[in-house]
Amino acid sequence: MDYWHIVLNTLSILCALVSFLPFLDFKHWFFRIFDFVRLQLLALLVVLFITDLFFSSGSLFLGTLTQVLLLMAIAYQLFIIWPYLPFRKQSKGVPEKAITLISVNVLQKNTDYQKLIGLVKTIQPDLFLTMESNLEWEKALSEIESDFTFSHKMSKENRYGMHLYSKLKVKSCQGHYLISDEHPSIEATLVDKNGTDFTFWGIHPPPPSPTEKPTSKQKDAELMMVARKVHDKKMPTLVSGDFNNVCWSKSSKLFSKISKLKDARLGKGFYSTFPVKPKLFRFPIDLLFHSRDMEVHQIKTLPAIGSDHLPLFATFTITDTGHKTVKAIEPELKQEVVSIIVEGKEAAQEEN
Repeated sequence: MDYWHIVLNTLSILCALVSFLPFLDFKHWFFRIFDFVRLQLLALLVVLFITDLFFSSGSLFLGTLTQVLLLMAIAYQLFIIWPYLPFRKQSKGVPEKAITLISVNVLQKNTDYQKLIGLVKTIQPDLFLTMESNLEWEKALSEIESDFTFSHKMSKENRYGMHLYSKLKVKSCQGHYLISDEHPSIEATLVDKNGTDFTFWGIHPPPPSPTEKPTSKQKDAELMMVARKVHDKKMPTLVSGDFNNVCWSKSSKLFSKISKLKDARLGKGFYSTFPVKPKLFRFPIDLLFHSRDMEVHQIKTLPAIGSDHLPLFATFTITDTGHKTVKAIEPELKQEVVSIIVEGKEAAQEEN
């Protein structure tokens, strides 16, 4: 077996094996990172499988083993991402009283303020959520503040500032620091254009990465705390923001299971938002979840605004205004959530 076959087989086996790493219940960023790049890994696995078919090694056993591992990894990746493929058509017509939302991580060091300001002036969203917005961004966004009737500002200089602007009536709005005083979130009770109350959450938990937090514990804990609050409130709810979590991850699915919210991307497409460049490396981490009594008519990304994230745009309506009955969280799940939250709070003391 020559050098080329050794490299091909080694790369194929490694790529196949790392595909399954997120399945393991380890919180360290090294294991979680392979959840983010499933689309890229899938493409690489397919290329390697085709290459291996035409340039397989002289060893029948090794060639067969490599191809079987690659096929298993391809099947596994397809199983994970299949629900998000665009099999459902988005609504062509949007109801007259639909609510429009722009949610965007502005990138704190980005000073190209006018790109986002121009976008907001053009689209005129009913709700506008920013993340990583510091005092300089707050000053810049004062230019569009008169277009809205309400704003809630939580400027921070640690890349976790958050601002919410609304044209809808606001009954209440409060900022939370659920896990750490470094990471704010916003909860608002709003009134839609038909007079129905609903809850809006804006969140931005910290990611597991070599440059941020060594584990996903704080992120997972914040998601579980929001999920539990949403479950207990029992009203139409929309949660948006930079989740620092891909939609198909185990923690995103657990968030959906606990909160009883639906991922707006299901059946509609990936709408990957990060990183803006290179485009081939993008994955969906700016997420949108909604209760079953809401319908998201449209979801898409908007043009780049100088940030490393693309803005996310959505239109939605409340479709059922009746009182809803929500099943209690199963005892086993409840205990799992409690454990995740405790771990996250402990990690906040150790990692921050």
